[in-house]
Amino acid sequence: MRLGVWAVIAALALSGTAGASDHGSISVRTETYPRPPYSGATYYIYERDGNGICTKLAVCDKYDECDTSYHVGVFKDPEDVQTGEPYGGSPAVTIPEAKLRKHQCLVKFVPDAL
Repeated sequence: MRLGVWAVIAALALSGTAGASDHGSISVRTETYPRPPYSGATYYIYERDGNGICTKLAVCDKYDECDTSYHVGVFKDPEDVQTGEPYGGSPAVTIPEAKLRKHQCLVKFVPDAL
């Protein structure tokens, strides 16, 4: 009898976590590039299991007024490719499942992740 109860509990626990792990976790990292004069480009690169799924590009001037665009996969503007290595950035951070809907890049290109 005890074994049957534990089997049911284990099955319920596994079924509850299977949905969350079906798609893998999604992380975001940043890369920053200079844009003359007095501007900068920040790439928000969204990844699932190390593979790029979409990129948000924010180009901001010295007054923090930004133009934002969204791209499928890993994207780099030709101007930044020509610059070479980014001059800054941040490591990948996993996005909690409850906050995925707040990221427009994911809403636009990866609705199955939500």
